[in-house]
Amino acid sequence: MGEEIRGTGITYEDVMDAAQRGRRIDFEGRKARIVHLSQKSGRDTPHSARIELDLGEEYLTLLGYFSDFSGKFMEEAREHPF
Repeated sequence: MGEEIRGTGITYEDVMDAAQRGRRIDFEGRKARIVHLSQKSGRDTPHSARIELDLGEEYLTLLGYFSDFSGKFMEEAREHPF
């Protein structure tokens, strides 16, 4: 069974701006600090992008990709690293 792909509303520009300027983004009704962004290139690469978020009381890693159509991050899976 595959996992459900969910749109997050987070754009690549939002992530880069927040990471470079120390700003926070809105994620599921909470303010989140971008801890790390990594991307892989290549077609058919599962989880081609990884966004690590600091939500204050917990850290969350989102695995997925940035949509070619909307430019928004599409979440394929999430991990709680701690």
